[in-house]
Amino acid sequence: MNHLEQRILIYTDDAQTQDRVVELCELCEASHLRISVAANPNELKDLFDHHDFALAFVDMDNQVAPELLDDIALQLSPKPTIAIVADGSADSLLVSMRNGADSVFTQDEMASTPSKLVYCIERQLQRAARIDEVGFLRDSLSNSLEELKADQIAAREIQERLLPDTETVSGDLKVEYSMHASMVLSGDFVDIIKLRKGKLLFYLADVSGHGASSALVTVLLKNITNRILRAYNLSKSKVPENPEALLALFNQELLVTSIGKHLTIFVGVIDQNENQLDYAVGGHHPMPVLVTQGEANSLEGRGMPIGLFEDPSFERRQINLEKQFKLFLFSDGILEIIKGDNLLEKEQNLRSLCEQVDQSPAAILATVDAGRESLPDDVAVMMVSRQ
Repeated sequence: MNHLEQRILIYTDDAQTQDRVVELCELCEASHLRISVAANPNELKDLFDHHDFALAFVDMDNQVAPELLDDIALQLSPKPTIAIVADGSADSLLVSMRNGADSVFTQDEMASTPSKLVYCIERQLQRAARIDEVGFLRDSLSNSLEELKADQIAAREIQERLLPDTETVSGDLKVEYSMHASMVLSGDFVDIIKLRKGKLLFYLADVSGHGASSALVTVLLKNITNRILRAYNLSKSKVPENPEALLALFNQELLVTSIGKHLTIFVGVIDQNENQLDYAVGGHHPMPVLVTQGEANSLEGRGMPIGLFEDPSFERRQINLEKQFKLFLFSDGILEIIKGDNLLEKEQNLRSLCEQVDQSPAAILATVDAGRESLPDDVAVMMVSRQ
């Protein structure tokens, strides 16, 4: 049906009543009106099966039980129903209104004061039009949301393909990670890359905000990483072996895009031959937690976020690693859900959590977000270990 067209139902077996209603409708300013008439319940059912109505007139003298008026009003609701009664007695008006009529016309009014009733019909038709418009907008919004959801699910699948395996083994090192997104798409990202001469590059990045726009930056970050690695594999660059240089290049590339997003990141390179961790920090918090001999300590270091400053400073550090160790990296979403009355308590609770035997990224996330239906921010946990 044309969205400008409005169909009116008249339920009556009286030709005079039908003609009067039609005359009233013809006096209305509303255009594109179509009228359907039913004289009995079978015809009424057939019309309801095949058409949507903006307004219904029900002749209560048409041997109509109050229950039938109620049924018609329910089928038409929230659009209006007008009852037609022989007289304007309080009893007939009350029965009609109690059984779903939005308005009541008397036979005398229809014959003597049609202009007042025309105004009422126009108002009811306007109300029905608004109901249709709201329904159309609701359906359009619902369809748009379904399309958006489908697009986000497809985008999440692409984003997941860009991530490394959840477990990576390189020599005697093992890298694991686990991520929980606050929305369909995540602004957290990790990467694990085997370099030459027994070196292993890894990083955990946290893009500002969350959702689709932040997820887009993680795709960009992966693209930048791949370009840097292509040059490295062609022996044209040693940037991946230098965390500080890698952060500087990430910052330069992100500024060029001018997308108004920034990120924090921790980049580490472990030299398995020298048993040394080389790392740099790009405004990232909380700092990674290193567990050796059952004791957890936060790494030291500082640096500026990526994508905000033309000439940021990053601090490169090196530390020797124990024979056995666990290094935990977190996105700042972990601080939103771990227990603690202040930041110091949260960081201490995080270190205590890391000290537990047989701890893993998945176990940490299961502990801190237990019972939560949703997360306030994306959360990512990575663990690099040698045991």
